[in-house]
Amino acid sequence: MNLRIAALAAVLLAGSAVAGDEADRAKLMGSWKLADSGKDGPTWVLQDKGGVIHVVNSRGATVLEEFDCDTFGHESVVKVNGRPTTVSLWFVGAKLVEMETRGTSVLKRTFGLGKESDTMDLELTQIAPSSKTEIQHFERMPAASPGR
Repeated sequence: MNLRIAALAAVLLAGSAVAGDEADRAKLMGSWKLADSGKDGPTWVLQDKGGVIHVVNSRGATVLEEFDCDTFGHESVVKVNGRPTTVSLWFVGAKLVEMETRGTSVLKRTFGLGKESDTMDLELTQIAPSSKTEIQHFERMPAASPGR
């Protein structure tokens, strides 16, 4: 009997953790601009399209990469700065992970909500050819009003 209660409690706790992750994943979607970067700073746009994430990375008016990819870790071949690149996306809890491979270069990006409301932390880890990690802090961009 105690084993059944323990198993039921584990299932209920896991279900509430997943529900919390889903809510935080939804908060991650939107437009983000590098904090204190000015009008031509880097921006990321993440849009959930029902199991597929639409990703746009730009700097000012220049789009560096734009692609759609599922969140099951499947590889998608896209163009980044005009070069063929393989990307894959998946969630680890509430964080979105992107793995980008171009030739022998492998870059991992981890998008997660920051400590402050409406902030996002982007962890960049250069896996190959060297191992280097950097964290950038982004702020949510206000939604554009109709007619603007």
